[in-house]
Amino acid sequence: MRILLVDDDEPLMEALANNLIEQHYAVDIAIDGEAAWEYVSLFTYDLIVLDVMLPKLDGVSLCQRLRSEGYQMPILLLTARDRSIDKVRGLNAGADDYVVKPFDFAELTARIRALLRRESRTLPPILQWENLSLDSNTCNVTYQEQPLHLTPKEYALLELFLRNPKHVYSAGAIIENLWSFEDPPGEDAVRTHIKGLRQKLKQAGAPANIIETVYGIGYRLKSFASQSPAKTAKAISRAKKTTKAKHNVAVAEAWENFKQVMEERLAILSKAVVALKEQQSNEKLQQQAKATAHKLAGSLGSFGFSEGSKIAREVEQLLEAELPLTQEQARQLDEIVNVLHSEIKNKSPEHNCGSQLSEKPLLLIGTRDEQWARQLAQEAGNWNLRTAIASTLSSVRELLTRELPAIALLKTSFPNEESLVLLREIHARMPSLPMVVVMEGGDFNDRLQVVRQGGNLVLQYPVTPVQAIESVSDLLEGSGSRAKILIVDDDPQLLAATKIALQPWGFQLTTLDNPKQFWSVLAKVNPNLLVLDVEMPEVSGMELCQVLRSDPQWQRLPVLFLTVHQDEKTQHQAFALGADDFISKPVVGAELANRILNRLERIRSIK
Repeated sequence: MRILLVDDDEPLMEALANNLIEQHYAVDIAIDGEAAWEYVSLFTYDLIVLDVMLPKLDGVSLCQRLRSEGYQMPILLLTARDRSIDKVRGLNAGADDYVVKPFDFAELTARIRALLRRESRTLPPILQWENLSLDSNTCNVTYQEQPLHLTPKEYALLELFLRNPKHVYSAGAIIENLWSFEDPPGEDAVRTHIKGLRQKLKQAGAPANIIETVYGIGYRLKSFASQSPAKTAKAISRAKKTTKAKHNVAVAEAWENFKQVMEERLAILSKAVVALKEQQSNEKLQQQAKATAHKLAGSLGSFGFSEGSKIAREVEQLLEAELPLTQEQARQLDEIVNVLHSEIKNKSPEHNCGSQLSEKPLLLIGTRDEQWARQLAQEAGNWNLRTAIASTLSSVRELLTRELPAIALLKTSFPNEESLVLLREIHARMPSLPMVVVMEGGDFNDRLQVVRQGGNLVLQYPVTPVQAIESVSDLLEGSGSRAKILIVDDDPQLLAATKIALQPWGFQLTTLDNPKQFWSVLAKVNPNLLVLDVEMPEVSGMELCQVLRSDPQWQRLPVLFLTVHQDEKTQHQAFALGADDFISKPVVGAELANRILNRLERIRSIK
C-alpha cells in the first residue's frame, strides 16, 4: 500500500516514513500543498497524512480540493491545533481522522492501519486464496499453515495480488504501487522479486505457476478462490437533521429526573471521605467511590457541568491511590468533594445544559433582504434552529471561517455570476453541507447552474419565511432512512444525556447500559455506527471492540470510543483493536454529531 506524507517538517516526516516502511508501506513525502497535489495527480495513494499548516496551499484547502475532485482515499490531518472547531472544520472538509502534534508514532501508525482497514471495503484482514493466507494485521503469511518468511517487498507484492486477484499488473504498475517516487527501480528488480516470491511459495508446496505471467501484459494469480464479500452496509442519509420537539424542555426534564441520582452519587463520595478521614475505609468502599467519581466525570460533563466533570476526574484520580490514604490526601479529597457539591448545587442546570446539550443545528442565512432575514430567523426558532445572518458575499465567506452550519439558505437575484462562484466555494469547502437557494428571477439554465455548483434545493421567490424554513427542515430530515446508532455505556444518566444531545441531528438512537447484552442487541439493531465507553463492569468497551472485529460480519462497522480517559496508552490500545475514532468526555452535541456524520459519510462515499 502506498502512503503520501505532506508536511514541511522534513526530519519528522523522514522518521515517520522510516517507521511506515518497516511495516511494508511505500511512502512518498511532499513538503507543501501544491507539491502534494502534483503527487496525487501522478500516483495512486491508499492514504494521505496531511499537515494543516503548509506552504503554498494549506492542508484543509488541499483536503477540500481533493474531495471536490472526487478523490476518496482516507485523509488523516496532522496538526498542532487542538480546538474543537478546528477539528470539526477539518473533518467537515473531508478528513477521516485528526491527530494533534506532538504525536506518538505507535498511536499514529495504529490510526493509519485503522483507516486502511476500514477502506478495504469488502476484504477481510485475513486474505485467502486456496491454501495461501495473509494476515494484514500481523503481516504473517502461510501456505497450508506453514509460515513463509518473505522480504518486505515480497510481502507487499503478494498482498497486492491478493487484494486484487483478478487484476493483471504490469511491471510499471507494480513499481507505482510498491515503491516510493524517490527510489523507483527498473523492471528487472520487479522480475527478481517475483522470482524470489515464486520460489518461496513453491518450497512451501504451492504450484510453480501460482503467479502467472501474462505475456506482453504483466502478472496475476493464475486461479482464484471465491471471496466471501462482507455484508454491504445499508445506505444511510448524510443530511444533518433536526426535530420540532422542544429540546430545551427535554434537557431540563432529563436533568430533573437525574438530579436525585447525582445527589446520591455525591452522598457516596461524602461517605467515603468521612471513612477515610476516620481511617475506617476499606477497599470495597474506596472502589465504589472511585466508580462513582468515574460516572460523575462522564455524566456531569454531558449535562453541561464541564467544571464539575473535571473536579470529579480529580476525585477519581485521588481514589486510585493505594490504601491507606494519608491524612493530607484525605483532607484534599474532602475539599475537592465539597467543591463538587457546590458546583452542582449552586449553578443553574438550564445555563449549563443550554451551553452543552441543547446546542441546536445552525442555519446560515445569506441575503441582502434584512427584513426577510429577520423573519426567517424568527421562524427558524420555532423549528429549533439557530441562525447566523450574512448580508454580503464577503460576510458569508467570513462567517464560514468561524462557524460550522448544519445547512445554508441563500437568496440571490439572477443572473448573478458572483452567487454561483460563492456556491461553488461553499460546496468545495464543505461538500456535505446541504444548501437551499432561493432564486429571484432567473430561468432554467440558472437553476441548472445552481444545482451544478452544489445547490440541493431550489425555491422560486416569492416564498414566505414559513415555506422557506419548512423546506430547510425537510432537507435536513432527508429522504432516506435515518442512520442507526448504538451507544453502549454502563451509566444510564450519561446515555440519556447523550441521546438528548444527538436528537437534533435525527439519528435513530439505541442505548444499552448492560454490556453483557451487547451481542443480542447488536444483531437486533444492525447499527450503522457503534459508540462505546471504555471502562464498564464485567465487559469493557475494548473487549467489545475486540469481539466485534473477530466476526467477519462486523469487521467494517465504524466504532467510536467516547470516554473520560485521555491518556495516550488507552487511545493507542483502542486504535490497535480497530477503533475508528476516540472522543474524550465531556463532548458537545455538535462535535459528537459531526464526528458521527463524517464517519457515516465515508462509508456512503465508498459504495
